[in-house]
Amino acid sequence: MVVSGAVLHGRFVWGSVGPNDRSRVNLVGDLGRATNGTVVSGETVPETAPAVLDVWTAAWLGALQGIAEFLPISSSGHLSLAQAVLGIDPEQGGHRFNVVVHAATLLAVLWVYRADVARLARSLVRADDPEGRRMVGALVVGSSPLGVVLLPGVRDQVTRAEGNLVAIGCAFLVTAALLLACRPRRGSDPRPGFVVPSWRQAVLIGFAQLFAVMPGVSRAGSTIAAGLAVGLNHRTAARFSFLLSLPAVGAAALLEALDMMHEPHATVWAAPYVVGFCVSLLVGLLALRLLLAILNRRGLIPFVPYLVVVALVSLWLA
Repeated sequence: MVVSGAVLHGRFVWGSVGPNDRSRVNLVGDLGRATNGTVVSGETVPETAPAVLDVWTAAWLGALQGIAEFLPISSSGHLSLAQAVLGIDPEQGGHRFNVVVHAATLLAVLWVYRADVARLARSLVRADDPEGRRMVGALVVGSSPLGVVLLPGVRDQVTRAEGNLVAIGCAFLVTAALLLACRPRRGSDPRPGFVVPSWRQAVLIGFAQLFAVMPGVSRAGSTIAAGLAVGLNHRTAARFSFLLSLPAVGAAALLEALDMMHEPHATVWAAPYVVGFCVSLLVGLLALRLLLAILNRRGLIPFVPYLVVVALVSLWLA
């Protein structure tokens, strides 16, 4: 396959495709990043070049994200593992795709917890719901540890970890240990309905969420496990965990969107991102309801054996 294009500020922007190949090619990235065997400006790219994210791969990865985001098995770890196996560059399409499909599952949370979200929004403008305002405060406090991610170099380290199968495998084992160790405490709050964690509980759950920025550490698993450890019941821990994901995932999607705006010369084929987003949203709606049903009956323990297996697979592939 022969393509032509131009180098703009160190980036290669794809141009025309040879007549014998009708497929769209995404050549966004550093000069030399393209599909295997592609000839760019008369030079053959090495066979080890990262693979292109196509529509079918995006649909499969979107379904994987929708399932793994809500089950406590780490969606970022599964996406990074799958992308490493497929050869998708985490510093280009891989990391950006991760953020896009995470934004889709954010919409799934908004839909399932729409009554709670509406109540929280009303509490900000009405004075007759102090419990709602306390929940907003708890979410702000719980989100504050994520400010560490804004420190210079932290996001780059996370992106690099997405391609490290040894680190991902070890993180899967950490998630398994968390789920195994954290169970409802004796005397945990048995109340159903809208229960607001204390600020101390919110801070501890927030630090668990910070730990989950590393691929392989489940955000849902670590925050629900932390909620159980500080005295919440399964239902309350799950509600706070997923409400806490809204500012976290929303901020990550916003930061990635701002980065894309500052790359005016980069050309991205949007179709894989759109397909991945839609599939992730639909599958995520089903997976979230499935998790809530499993939590009420079995807790987090059923996911531990699976995490151990996928950790061993990651370490073996490394």
